[in-house]
Amino acid sequence: MELASQTTGIPVHIDWQPFYLNHNTPEEGEGMYEHLAAKYGVAKARAFTQPNNPLDQAGSKVGLTFNPARRIIRTRDSHRLVEWCKEVAPAKEDALMNAIFHAYFTEAKDVSRHAELLACATTCGLDTSACKAMLESDRYVSEVDAKAKSWSRQGVSGVPYFIVHPPNGAQPVAFSGAQPTGLMAEILTENVGDGRA
Repeated sequence: MELASQTTGIPVHIDWQPFYLNHNTPEEGEGMYEHLAAKYGVAKARAFTQPNNPLDQAGSKVGLTFNPARRIIRTRDSHRLVEWCKEVAPAKEDALMNAIFHAYFTEAKDVSRHAELLACATTCGLDTSACKAMLESDRYVSEVDAKAKSWSRQGVSGVPYFIVHPPNGAQPVAFSGAQPTGLMAEILTENVGDGRA
């Protein structure tokens, strides 16, 4: 989406929303291969854990590297951190999401751990003490759970999932999956034009 925005010159504001892709992740997390095998079968698990798998190929086209050592983890606390950031430092929301994504997908960090989330917050210049206090509380738990359930009830079943809101009040356009940059650029151009999504 960032590349589509740059290509078209259409500025995009992303409002990151909580969503639980894996509702039953154990507290200690789960190995990637074991998770994929249980969810999609052994053949697909093997395909997606081999070098040059489809996810790695798609990521390399846009400069993303996926670390095969990452585990499936619980994400509630990372969503809570983002909701907190929206409240106290909304201009840093994208930077925080990028830090969390990099820690998890590229460095295979366990971002269900508060220490890893605090490190992400610190790199973005957020108040580490206030962040730590929030994570140790139950703030945003009910809000995050409610939002995540709401998206599931609305039919969202995978990520990424985008909803483009045209500036003229027209019907929002939703699409899921990691679409090619060209298609995203086309969607922005057709639905936003010279405005802001």
